[in-house]
Amino acid sequence: MNNKTRDEISSIFKDAQKITVLELFAGIGSYAEALSKSQVQHELKGISEINKYAVEAHRLLHGETPNFGDIESVKRLPSADMWCYSAPCTDISLAGQMRGMERDSNTASSLLWEVERLLKVAREHDELPKYLLMENVPMLVSKKFIHSFNEWLEVLEGLGYKNYWQQLNAKDYGVPQTRNRVFLVSILNPGFEFTFPKVFPLEKKLIDYLEKEVHEKYFISEAFLLYCTDPTDRNGFIRGNRFKPHDASKSPYAFTITTRKGSTPTDNFVIVPEATIKGYREAELGDGIYINRPHQKRGVVQKGKIQTIKRTVSDLGVIVEKDKALMIRKITPRESLRLMGWTDERIDLIAGHFSDTKLYTFAGNGIVIDVLVEIFKELFKYEIR
Repeated sequence: MNNKTRDEISSIFKDAQKITVLELFAGIGSYAEALSKSQVQHELKGISEINKYAVEAHRLLHGETPNFGDIESVKRLPSADMWCYSAPCTDISLAGQMRGMERDSNTASSLLWEVERLLKVAREHDELPKYLLMENVPMLVSKKFIHSFNEWLEVLEGLGYKNYWQQLNAKDYGVPQTRNRVFLVSILNPGFEFTFPKVFPLEKKLIDYLEKEVHEKYFISEAFLLYCTDPTDRNGFIRGNRFKPHDASKSPYAFTITTRKGSTPTDNFVIVPEATIKGYREAELGDGIYINRPHQKRGVVQKGKIQTIKRTVSDLGVIVEKDKALMIRKITPRESLRLMGWTDERIDLIAGHFSDTKLYTFAGNGIVIDVLVEIFKELFKYEIR
């Protein structure tokens, strides 16, 4: 940190000249929130977002902001110091259809090339932004899609940018969520060498983010719990065939979700099946677990953390205490947003306006704000416009 603490850098930002910012594929405004949270003086000059629910949530959170709408229809963007853009990951994510992001492929992920078009328009008017910041899923730099990513880097280099990219995991930046993402920082004629923020120890645990009072609808019913762990498919086929038959001589636990009782809930743990040689993992109070077909997954139990939050969290559970016993429930929309870096004060601005489904989607489509905060503090500590 160049002998400056994060707090000292934040105090510098308070007196710095405002930077002007555009949020493309804005969602509910993770970039804008991170800029505010890091105390970088900024003016949000506009967004590009087509989802009407996200647009309304963005308005509730950040105030009235010009929305340019569908990026394919935008002819020219206003001049700004920084463009933040994160094209849809739908077609390069493991959870998506893997149709790719190649130019002219007409996939949602290929909307990235609309950013190229708009950058070239900006160049024609001598209005290229000084900074570009992008986030996307790790598959972006996988063998399957690295050629498209490299092509994108070459485009930016041709426009005069120097690129810096790295995979960062939220659990390394203060948030108990295992969420690995690719971040790309591009700087036009940089006067310094950008370095990504250093990792620091995780002090908080998932249990610190949980609501104390939760509606019954979030708890897993016994019938559903049996369905999740029943090795027999509803069509008569056997699933989870990677498991060996239970051998009592090697393990005292059956391959199902069961609770070993102790004197108090904190003495107990839950046996969760997973697709490993051992075949199961012990989950304790405050651990995150996969609850949908865990026997077909690896990394089923995250100790003190939650797995990656997606647009739907139907497969994400947490071990909690209820009626002096260990229980399993889904994480709530508020907890999902908390784990993306939103504070309760900010969540309250949107919680009553949208369904659980929409709130989960806002969280899963977002970027962990705490990670962005650390990036912004590194990006602007030497050169503040």
